Amino acid sequence: NVDYRLAPETKCPKDILDFYCSLKHIIENADTLGIDSSKVGISGESGGGYICFGTMVMLAERGESHLVKAAFPIIPMVSDYFFSDSRAMTEEERDNACGMRSAWKAISKDLDEQWASPLLFPDKSPDSLLEKMPPTVVSLQI
Repeated sequence: NVDYRLAPETKCPKDILDFYCSLKHIIENADTLGIDSSKVGISGESGGGYICFGTMVMLAERGESHLVKAAFPIIPMVSDYFFSDSRAMTEEERDNACGMRSAWKAISKDLDEQWASPLLFPDKSPDSLLEKMPPTVVSLQI
């Protein structure tokens, strides 16, 4: 279980880097830790799902997806959907939109500058990057 620094004190991509560096440490020290490095999986829920997905982006960008056997993000925060037209949202989504926008603003160093970054919004990953990610099962409910 990895403890990563939280927003707003830590901004993207440093929050993802915490998880990535922990993963690399675990892989590099697998023998000492008594684990099989070929069976390492990653997971996270909600904001942790965002961290999980961001780590998958980082692994894919660095050609290191082979380090993870599988990823299991649970109800992950991955898109800029809550910045879209609220008329297209369900009532529950509209009720949560303000809080979600605040969360993304707290996570981002500069929302406008990072808008297209898959590290901030993993759903903006191009297909070429998605193809390089570890096998993934996304859970949309718990």
